[in-house]
Amino acid sequence: MEKLTNQEKLRPWQGFVLFAAVMVFFIFACAPMQLAWGIPGLIATELSFLVIAIVYGLVRKIPLKEMFPIRMPKFRDIAGSLILVLGGSMIGITSVGLIGTLFPQTMNEAAEMSDMLYGTMSLPVMILVVALMPAVCEEAIHRGAILAHFRSIKKEWVIVLIMAIFFGINHVSFLRFFNTALLGACLTYVLVKKNNFILNMLMHFSVNCCATLITYMGSQAGANPSNAANVDMLPALGLYLILGFLAPVFIVIGTMLIDPKSHKKIRFLFAGILSVIMLVSGIAVTSYAGSKNAVLNSTISYEVTADSMENSMLDFEIEEDRSATIAVVLVNAEGDYTIRIDGDSGSNIINAEIPSGAIRTLSYNVDLKADHYTITIVPGDNAIGEQPQIQIMIQ
Repeated sequence: MEKLTNQEKLRPWQGFVLFAAVMVFFIFACAPMQLAWGIPGLIATELSFLVIAIVYGLVRKIPLKEMFPIRMPKFRDIAGSLILVLGGSMIGITSVGLIGTLFPQTMNEAAEMSDMLYGTMSLPVMILVVALMPAVCEEAIHRGAILAHFRSIKKEWVIVLIMAIFFGINHVSFLRFFNTALLGACLTYVLVKKNNFILNMLMHFSVNCCATLITYMGSQAGANPSNAANVDMLPALGLYLILGFLAPVFIVIGTMLIDPKSHKKIRFLFAGILSVIMLVSGIAVTSYAGSKNAVLNSTISYEVTADSMENSMLDFEIEEDRSATIAVVLVNAEGDYTIRIDGDSGSNIINAEIPSGAIRTLSYNVDLKADHYTITIVPGDNAIGEQPQIQIMIQ
Protein backbone atom coordinates (compact mmCIF):
# COMPACT_ATOMS: atom_id res chain seq x y z
CA MET A 1 0.00 0.00 0.00
CA GLU A 2 1.02 3.65 -0.30
CA LYS A 3 3.70 4.72 2.18
CA LEU A 4 3.90 7.99 4.10
CA THR A 5 6.57 10.58 3.42
CA ASN A 6 8.18 9.83 6.81
CA GLN A 7 7.40 6.11 6.80
CA GLU A 8 10.92 5.21 7.96
CA LYS A 9 10.13 6.77 11.37
CA LEU A 10 7.05 4.60 11.89
CA ARG A 11 8.00 1.06 12.81
CA PRO A 12 5.49 -1.83 13.04
CA TRP A 13 6.38 -2.47 16.71
CA GLN A 14 5.33 1.10 17.47
CA GLY A 15 1.90 0.28 16.04
CA PHE A 16 1.56 -2.55 18.58
CA VAL A 17 2.57 -0.17 21.36
CA LEU A 18 0.06 2.46 20.22
CA PHE A 19 -2.73 -0.11 20.06
CA ALA A 20 -1.84 -1.37 23.54
CA ALA A 21 -1.92 2.21 24.84
CA VAL A 22 -5.34 2.78 23.23
CA MET A 23 -6.67 -0.40 24.84
CA VAL A 24 -5.36 0.61 28.27
CA PHE A 25 -7.03 4.02 27.85
CA PHE A 26 -10.25 2.33 26.76
CA ILE A 27 -10.37 -0.14 29.66
CA PHE A 28 -9.38 2.24 32.45
CA ALA A 29 -10.94 5.49 31.20
CA CYS A 30 -13.55 4.92 28.51
CA ALA A 31 -15.27 1.86 30.00
CA PRO A 32 -15.81 3.57 33.39
CA MET A 33 -17.14 6.66 31.57
CA GLN A 34 -19.66 4.55 29.69
CA LEU A 35 -20.76 2.74 32.84
CA ALA A 36 -21.15 5.99 34.76
CA TRP A 37 -22.59 8.27 32.07
CA GLY A 38 -24.20 5.90 29.58
CA ILE A 39 -24.66 7.45 26.15
CA PRO A 40 -22.66 10.64 26.96
CA GLY A 41 -19.83 8.31 28.01
CA LEU A 42 -20.05 6.52 24.68
CA ILE A 43 -19.92 9.84 22.83
CA ALA A 44 -16.89 10.88 24.91
CA THR A 45 -15.19 7.58 24.06
CA GLU A 46 -15.63 8.03 20.32
CA LEU A 47 -14.46 11.65 20.39
CA SER A 48 -11.42 10.68 22.47
CA PHE A 49 -10.39 8.22 19.74
CA LEU A 50 -10.53 10.99 17.17
CA VAL A 51 -8.56 13.40 19.36
CA ILE A 52 -5.90 10.78 20.14
CA ALA A 53 -5.46 10.01 16.44
CA ILE A 54 -5.07 13.67 15.46
CA VAL A 55 -2.79 14.59 18.38
CA TYR A 56 -0.66 11.50 17.77
CA GLY A 57 -0.26 12.44 14.11
CA LEU A 58 0.75 15.99 15.00
CA VAL A 59 3.24 14.87 17.68
CA ARG A 60 4.83 12.27 15.39
CA LYS A 61 4.75 14.79 12.51
CA ILE A 62 2.70 12.47 10.29
CA PRO A 63 1.05 14.48 7.49
CA LEU A 64 -2.65 14.30 8.37
CA LYS A 65 -3.65 14.31 4.70
CA GLU A 66 -1.55 11.16 4.27
CA MET A 67 -2.68 9.49 7.49
CA PHE A 68 -6.31 10.26 6.60
CA PRO A 69 -6.22 10.16 2.77
CA ILE A 70 -9.42 11.59 1.30
CA ARG A 71 -10.23 11.74 -2.40
CA MET A 72 -13.30 11.47 -4.59
CA PRO A 73 -14.07 7.74 -4.95
CA LYS A 74 -15.07 6.10 -8.21
CA PHE A 75 -18.48 4.46 -8.48
CA ARG A 76 -16.80 1.08 -9.05
CA ASP A 77 -14.87 1.44 -5.79
CA ILE A 78 -18.01 2.45 -3.86
CA ALA A 79 -19.95 -0.52 -5.24
CA GLY A 80 -17.10 -2.93 -4.55
CA SER A 81 -16.62 -1.66 -1.00
CA LEU A 82 -20.31 -1.94 -0.12
CA ILE A 83 -20.67 -5.40 -1.68
CA LEU A 84 -17.52 -6.58 0.13
CA VAL A 85 -18.66 -5.32 3.51
CA LEU A 86 -22.12 -6.81 2.92
CA GLY A 87 -20.55 -10.23 2.41
CA GLY A 88 -18.24 -9.79 5.39
CA SER A 89 -21.13 -8.68 7.62
CA MET A 90 -23.23 -11.70 6.61
CA ILE A 91 -20.37 -14.01 7.60
CA GLY A 92 -19.86 -11.98 10.77
CA ILE A 93 -23.50 -12.28 11.84
CA THR A 94 -23.30 -16.02 11.26
CA SER A 95 -20.28 -16.14 13.56
CA VAL A 96 -22.34 -14.39 16.26
CA GLY A 97 -25.02 -17.07 15.87
CA LEU A 98 -22.38 -19.80 16.17
CA ILE A 99 -20.78 -18.30 19.29
CA GLY A 100 -24.22 -17.71 20.82
CA THR A 101 -25.13 -21.36 20.16
CA LEU A 102 -21.90 -22.79 21.59
CA PHE A 103 -21.74 -20.34 24.52
CA PRO A 104 -25.33 -19.28 25.40
CA GLN A 105 -24.14 -17.25 28.38
CA THR A 106 -22.56 -14.72 25.99
CA MET A 107 -26.05 -13.61 24.90
CA ASN A 108 -26.36 -11.73 28.19
CA GLU A 109 -23.81 -9.35 26.72
CA ALA A 110 -26.01 -8.73 23.67
CA ALA A 111 -29.00 -7.96 25.88
CA GLU A 112 -27.03 -5.52 28.06
CA MET A 113 -25.56 -3.77 25.01
CA SER A 114 -28.96 -3.42 23.36
CA ASP A 115 -30.43 -1.96 26.53
CA MET A 116 -27.67 0.65 26.73
CA LEU A 117 -27.53 1.61 23.05
CA TYR A 118 -31.17 1.46 22.07
CA GLY A 119 -33.06 1.87 25.32
CA THR A 120 -33.63 5.62 25.44
CA MET A 121 -32.32 7.23 22.24
CA SER A 122 -34.42 8.51 19.37
CA LEU A 123 -33.63 7.20 15.89
CA PRO A 124 -31.66 10.30 14.72
CA VAL A 125 -29.54 10.24 17.88
CA MET A 126 -29.00 6.49 17.48
CA ILE A 127 -27.76 6.98 13.91
CA LEU A 128 -25.44 9.79 15.04
CA VAL A 129 -23.98 7.98 18.06
CA VAL A 130 -24.00 4.35 16.94
CA ALA A 131 -23.43 4.71 13.19
CA LEU A 132 -21.81 8.02 12.21
CA MET A 133 -19.43 8.71 15.09
CA PRO A 134 -17.74 5.26 15.03
CA ALA A 135 -17.42 5.53 11.24
CA VAL A 136 -15.31 8.65 11.72
CA CYS A 137 -13.64 8.25 15.11
CA GLU A 138 -12.83 4.53 15.12
CA GLU A 139 -11.55 4.71 11.56
CA ALA A 140 -9.32 7.63 12.54
CA ILE A 141 -7.57 5.69 15.30
CA HIS A 142 -7.48 2.26 13.62
CA ARG A 143 -7.10 2.78 9.87
CA GLY A 144 -5.41 6.15 10.49
CA ALA A 145 -2.96 6.41 13.38
CA ILE A 146 -2.38 2.70 14.10
CA LEU A 147 -2.31 1.48 10.49
CA ALA A 148 0.25 4.17 9.59
CA HIS A 149 2.91 2.03 11.30
CA PHE A 150 2.22 -1.02 9.13
CA ARG A 151 2.26 0.61 5.69
CA SER A 152 5.88 -0.51 5.23
CA ILE A 153 4.96 -4.21 5.46
CA LYS A 154 5.26 -5.68 1.97
CA LYS A 155 2.73 -8.49 2.38
CA GLU A 156 -0.67 -6.81 2.38
CA TRP A 157 -2.47 -9.81 3.89
CA VAL A 158 -0.30 -9.42 7.01
CA ILE A 159 -1.51 -5.82 7.41
CA VAL A 160 -5.13 -6.95 6.97
CA LEU A 161 -4.71 -9.75 9.53
CA ILE A 162 -3.07 -7.54 12.17
CA MET A 163 -5.67 -4.80 11.86
CA ALA A 164 -8.52 -7.32 11.88
CA ILE A 165 -7.31 -8.80 15.16
CA PHE A 166 -6.83 -5.32 16.64
CA PHE A 167 -10.37 -4.29 15.68
CA GLY A 168 -11.84 -7.47 17.14
CA ILE A 169 -9.95 -7.01 20.41
CA ASN A 170 -10.88 -3.33 20.62
CA HIS A 171 -14.59 -4.18 20.96
CA VAL A 172 -13.87 -6.27 24.09
CA SER A 173 -16.51 -8.84 23.20
CA PHE A 174 -16.10 -12.59 22.93
CA LEU A 175 -19.52 -12.84 21.27
CA ARG A 176 -18.70 -10.26 18.60
CA PHE A 177 -14.95 -10.80 18.22
CA PHE A 178 -15.06 -12.61 14.88
CA ASN A 179 -17.80 -10.30 13.63
CA THR A 180 -15.85 -7.13 14.38
CA ALA A 181 -12.57 -8.71 13.24
CA LEU A 182 -14.11 -9.53 9.85
CA LEU A 183 -15.38 -5.97 9.58
CA GLY A 184 -11.89 -4.73 10.43
CA ALA A 185 -10.42 -6.99 7.75
CA CYS A 186 -12.81 -5.65 5.09
CA LEU A 187 -12.12 -2.04 6.08
CA THR A 188 -8.35 -2.55 6.11
CA TYR A 189 -8.36 -4.39 2.77
CA VAL A 190 -10.13 -1.48 1.08
CA LEU A 191 -7.76 1.10 2.56
CA VAL A 192 -4.74 -1.01 1.57
CA LYS A 193 -5.99 -1.24 -2.01
CA LYS A 194 -7.57 2.20 -2.54
CA ASN A 195 -5.99 4.42 0.17
CA ASN A 196 -9.20 6.42 0.52
CA PHE A 197 -10.76 7.16 3.90
CA ILE A 198 -14.07 8.07 2.29
CA LEU A 199 -14.64 4.42 1.37
CA ASN A 200 -13.80 3.24 4.88
CA MET A 201 -16.14 5.68 6.56
CA LEU A 202 -18.91 4.83 4.10
CA MET A 203 -18.51 1.07 4.74
CA HIS A 204 -18.36 1.48 8.52
CA PHE A 205 -21.36 3.80 8.57
CA SER A 206 -23.41 1.50 6.32
CA VAL A 207 -22.87 -1.54 8.56
CA ASN A 208 -23.66 0.31 11.80
CA CYS A 209 -26.61 2.18 10.28
CA CYS A 210 -28.23 -1.03 9.01
CA ALA A 211 -27.84 -2.66 12.42
CA THR A 212 -29.33 0.43 14.08
CA LEU A 213 -32.33 0.58 11.74
CA ILE A 214 -33.06 -3.15 12.12
CA THR A 215 -32.92 -2.91 15.91
CA TYR A 216 -35.06 0.23 15.94
CA MET A 217 -37.73 -1.28 13.67
CA GLY A 218 -37.74 -4.39 15.81
CA SER A 219 -38.32 -2.34 18.95
CA GLN A 220 -41.15 -0.44 17.23
CA ALA A 221 -42.76 -3.76 16.31
CA GLY A 222 -42.69 -4.81 19.95
CA ALA A 223 -39.53 -6.91 20.05
CA ASN A 224 -37.62 -6.66 23.32
CA PRO A 225 -33.82 -6.78 22.93
CA SER A 226 -33.53 -7.95 26.53
CA ASN A 227 -35.08 -11.26 25.48
CA ALA A 228 -31.90 -12.05 23.55
CA ALA A 229 -30.39 -13.59 26.66
CA ASN A 230 -33.21 -16.14 26.82
CA VAL A 231 -33.49 -17.08 23.12
CA ASP A 232 -32.22 -20.41 21.82
CA MET A 233 -29.62 -19.40 19.22
CA LEU A 234 -29.65 -22.67 17.28
CA PRO A 235 -32.64 -21.71 15.10
CA ALA A 236 -31.07 -18.26 14.61
CA LEU A 237 -27.81 -19.86 13.47
CA GLY A 238 -29.70 -21.89 10.86
CA LEU A 239 -31.48 -18.77 9.66
CA TYR A 240 -28.21 -16.80 9.45
CA LEU A 241 -26.60 -19.56 7.39
CA ILE A 242 -29.53 -19.64 4.97
CA LEU A 243 -29.88 -15.86 4.63
CA GLY A 244 -26.11 -15.38 4.33
CA PHE A 245 -25.23 -18.26 2.04
CA LEU A 246 -24.30 -15.86 -0.79
CA ALA A 247 -21.78 -14.04 1.41
CA PRO A 248 -18.70 -15.75 -0.13
CA VAL A 249 -19.90 -14.73 -3.61
CA PHE A 250 -20.40 -11.13 -2.48
CA ILE A 251 -16.90 -11.06 -1.02
CA VAL A 252 -15.38 -12.28 -4.29
CA ILE A 253 -17.41 -9.76 -6.33
CA GLY A 254 -16.39 -6.96 -3.97
CA THR A 255 -12.68 -7.78 -4.14
CA MET A 256 -12.94 -8.13 -7.93
CA LEU A 257 -14.39 -4.63 -8.26
CA ILE A 258 -11.85 -3.12 -5.87
CA ASP A 259 -8.78 -4.85 -7.30
CA PRO A 260 -9.61 -6.30 -10.76
CA LYS A 261 -5.94 -6.83 -11.68
CA SER A 262 -5.35 -9.50 -9.05
CA HIS A 263 -8.72 -11.20 -9.47
CA LYS A 264 -8.77 -14.89 -10.42
CA LYS A 265 -11.89 -16.56 -11.82
CA ILE A 266 -11.30 -19.69 -9.75
CA ARG A 267 -12.29 -17.68 -6.68
CA PHE A 268 -15.90 -17.87 -7.85
CA LEU A 269 -15.65 -21.67 -7.79
CA PHE A 270 -14.43 -21.67 -4.20
CA ALA A 271 -17.07 -19.08 -3.27
CA GLY A 272 -19.79 -21.20 -4.87
CA ILE A 273 -18.69 -24.29 -2.94
CA LEU A 274 -18.71 -22.36 0.35
CA SER A 275 -22.13 -20.92 -0.47
CA VAL A 276 -23.57 -24.39 -1.06
CA ILE A 277 -22.03 -25.64 2.20
CA MET A 278 -23.57 -22.71 4.10
CA LEU A 279 -27.00 -23.22 2.53
CA VAL A 280 -27.08 -26.98 3.16
CA SER A 281 -25.78 -26.47 6.71
CA GLY A 282 -28.41 -23.81 7.35
CA ILE A 283 -31.23 -26.06 6.18
CA ALA A 284 -29.90 -28.94 8.28
CA VAL A 285 -29.49 -26.81 11.41
CA THR A 286 -32.93 -25.24 10.96
CA SER A 287 -34.58 -28.64 10.51
CA TYR A 288 -32.82 -30.05 13.56
CA ALA A 289 -33.67 -27.03 15.71
CA GLY A 290 -37.28 -27.15 14.57
CA SER A 291 -37.69 -30.82 15.41
CA LYS A 292 -35.85 -30.36 18.71
CA ASN A 293 -37.69 -27.33 20.05
CA ALA A 294 -40.99 -27.23 18.17
CA VAL A 295 -44.09 -26.57 20.25
CA LEU A 296 -46.32 -26.14 17.21
CA ASN A 297 -45.82 -26.24 13.44
CA SER A 298 -49.10 -26.18 11.57
CA THR A 299 -50.54 -24.84 8.32
CA ILE A 300 -54.16 -23.68 8.06
CA SER A 301 -56.15 -22.88 4.93
CA TYR A 302 -59.82 -21.87 4.83
CA GLU A 303 -62.25 -19.58 3.02
CA VAL A 304 -63.05 -16.31 4.77
CA THR A 305 -66.79 -15.76 5.06
CA ALA A 306 -68.97 -13.44 7.10
CA ASP A 307 -69.42 -16.29 9.59
CA SER A 308 -65.71 -16.99 9.92
CA MET A 309 -64.50 -13.49 10.71
CA GLU A 310 -63.01 -14.67 14.00
CA ASN A 311 -62.00 -18.28 14.46
CA SER A 312 -60.07 -20.01 17.21
CA MET A 313 -57.87 -21.88 14.80
CA LEU A 314 -55.40 -23.77 17.00
CA ASP A 315 -54.44 -24.41 20.58
CA PHE A 316 -51.31 -25.64 22.31
CA GLU A 317 -50.09 -26.45 25.78
CA ILE A 318 -47.01 -25.17 27.61
CA GLU A 319 -46.14 -27.42 30.54
CA GLU A 320 -43.44 -25.21 32.07
CA ASP A 321 -42.30 -21.60 31.70
CA ARG A 322 -40.07 -21.09 28.66
CA SER A 323 -38.97 -18.61 26.02
CA ALA A 324 -40.18 -19.21 22.48
CA THR A 325 -40.05 -17.81 18.98
CA ILE A 326 -43.42 -17.40 17.26
CA ALA A 327 -43.33 -17.07 13.46
CA VAL A 328 -46.31 -16.59 11.19
CA VAL A 329 -46.27 -16.82 7.38
CA LEU A 330 -49.36 -15.76 5.41
CA VAL A 331 -49.73 -16.34 1.65
CA ASN A 332 -52.53 -16.23 -0.91
CA ALA A 333 -54.23 -13.29 0.82
CA GLU A 334 -54.32 -9.52 0.38
CA GLY A 335 -56.78 -8.41 3.04
CA ASP A 336 -56.06 -7.40 6.61
CA TYR A 337 -55.36 -10.17 9.11
CA THR A 338 -54.60 -10.08 12.81
CA ILE A 339 -53.24 -12.92 14.93
CA ARG A 340 -54.08 -13.17 18.62
CA ILE A 341 -52.69 -15.65 21.13
CA ASP A 342 -54.42 -15.85 24.52
CA GLY A 343 -53.83 -17.99 27.58
CA ASP A 344 -56.65 -19.55 29.58
CA SER A 345 -55.43 -17.58 32.58
CA GLY A 346 -56.32 -14.36 30.75
CA SER A 347 -52.88 -13.39 29.46
CA ASN A 348 -52.59 -11.99 25.93
CA ILE A 349 -49.28 -12.94 24.31
CA ILE A 350 -49.72 -11.46 20.84
CA ASN A 351 -52.36 -9.24 19.25
CA ALA A 352 -50.75 -7.97 16.06
CA GLU A 353 -51.61 -7.29 12.45
CA ILE A 354 -49.74 -9.46 9.95
CA PRO A 355 -47.75 -7.07 7.70
CA SER A 356 -48.64 -6.73 4.02
CA GLY A 357 -46.50 -8.03 1.14
CA ALA A 358 -46.24 -10.88 -1.34
CA ILE A 359 -45.14 -13.22 1.45
CA ARG A 360 -46.39 -11.82 4.74
CA THR A 361 -44.37 -12.70 7.81
CA LEU A 362 -44.49 -11.90 11.50
CA SER A 363 -42.01 -12.97 14.17
CA TYR A 364 -41.84 -12.46 17.94
CA ASN A 365 -39.64 -13.65 20.78
CA VAL A 366 -41.90 -14.16 23.81
CA ASP A 367 -41.90 -15.60 27.31
CA LEU A 368 -44.60 -18.25 27.69
CA LYS A 369 -45.94 -19.23 31.11
CA ALA A 370 -47.20 -22.73 31.79
CA ASP A 371 -50.76 -22.55 30.42
CA HIS A 372 -53.16 -23.61 27.68
CA TYR A 373 -53.14 -21.17 24.75
CA THR A 374 -55.57 -20.45 21.92
CA ILE A 375 -54.53 -18.98 18.55
CA THR A 376 -57.13 -16.82 16.86
CA ILE A 377 -56.91 -15.41 13.32
CA VAL A 378 -59.07 -12.33 12.77
CA PRO A 379 -59.58 -11.31 9.11
CA GLY A 380 -60.63 -7.78 8.23
CA ASP A 381 -63.79 -6.95 6.29
CA ASN A 382 -61.73 -6.69 3.08
CA ALA A 383 -60.64 -10.34 3.45
CA ILE A 384 -64.07 -11.92 2.78
CA GLY A 385 -63.84 -14.34 -0.14
CA GLU A 386 -60.12 -14.99 0.23
CA GLN A 387 -58.57 -18.37 0.92
CA PRO A 388 -55.51 -17.57 3.03
CA GLN A 389 -52.84 -20.13 3.85
CA ILE A 390 -51.36 -19.48 7.26
CA GLN A 391 -48.35 -21.31 8.69
CA ILE A 392 -47.77 -20.91 12.44
CA MET A 393 -44.53 -22.10 14.02
CA ILE A 394 -43.75 -21.93 17.72
CA GLN A 395 -40.42 -23.24 18.96
